[in-house]
Amino acid sequence: MTTADATRAMRDVAARMPVPGAVWAVVSGPRQTVDIGAAGPLGRDTIFRVASITKPVIGVLTLRLVDEGLIALDDPIDRWLPEFGDRRVLRDRGGALDDTVPATRPTTVRDLLQMSSGLGWDVQATPTDPLTTEYERRGLDSSWVPTQVRPDRWAELAGSLPMRHQPGEGWLYQFSFDVLAVLLERVTRRRLDLVLSEKVFAPLDMHDTGYAVPMQDVDRVPSSWFPNRRGEFVEVAPTGDPRLMNVPVFRSGATGLLSTAADLARFARMLLLGGQGPRGPILSAASFAALTTDTMGETARAMAQEFLEPDLGWGLGVGIDLAARYPSSHPGRFGWDGGTGTSLWVDPGSGVGGVLLTRQGFGTPEPPEVLGTFWDSLHA
Repeated sequence: MTTADATRAMRDVAARMPVPGAVWAVVSGPRQTVDIGAAGPLGRDTIFRVASITKPVIGVLTLRLVDEGLIALDDPIDRWLPEFGDRRVLRDRGGALDDTVPATRPTTVRDLLQMSSGLGWDVQATPTDPLTTEYERRGLDSSWVPTQVRPDRWAELAGSLPMRHQPGEGWLYQFSFDVLAVLLERVTRRRLDLVLSEKVFAPLDMHDTGYAVPMQDVDRVPSSWFPNRRGEFVEVAPTGDPRLMNVPVFRSGATGLLSTAADLARFARMLLLGGQGPRGPILSAASFAALTTDTMGETARAMAQEFLEPDLGWGLGVGIDLAARYPSSHPGRFGWDGGTGTSLWVDPGSGVGGVLLTRQGFGTPEPPEVLGTFWDSLHA
């Protein structure tokens, strides 16, 4: 793979995208050099809604706070979130909200990072599923945009609902990282955006990353598009959306960050270097190993396979390839994708990382061509 190969492949596929435009970064070589490219109407300095790429960033922040001694992975979360004490668990996964049993143990910080807290999207849920219906009724559901409920109120409303499975005995996507966001704000007694800036973004020189965009830069954020039920892409957020100038009332750990290819390449470079930033470590060796080690037990893996691709595991905030996915990639490659059309993965085995940013949201049964083309070109 060369950067020129990736550029040729991406410019070809970008011309065929239903929603044109892509920006990408490749991190490679002995010095982990960063090369950035763009195709279509988007420039290299475009700021994107990165959706679930927020999760690896929050995973790194949480583990940095573990390194600093503010929290421990096996701390019960009700130490800071009493709303989540004395939890109840549904007797049957899709059962009535009042048909529950006691939780066998408290939920821990590790459970949240592992997506094993008993909270999250259930792909087996029916349209009338009681827990899903109640989450939506209370305004707790998050997708590519965070909820508009304030953190303390969110904890009160979510903590009073039962869990789908016992702590650590399943895997459900998304909501654990919303709980984690509220937890981190309670632990640090600061807004999550400010903690991220101090602990992750400033040390990595990620100056264009956050939950909001300054007024002078909001026009750098393009529109966002998703497919409707007929498979036609429709605009769901405009270019230069003025709402992005304000930090949201709920700073989600699951979604909501905005960033650029250059900033995310700095994050990917840190991951390729085992947690080392340009001016010192972001993570200890032990925390980096925890981040990138598959955590799933047999029960959790069985449930995760309803959502994840085959041979994909989960660490403490990142997906992990359990087998080589591309011709020159390796088991242990890790990262994650964002539903707005974004992707960040690094392969320590080959010393290559990449970032792909588009405004064409996922939502079709098959992955978009641009995603496969990018990673195929990097791991040819």
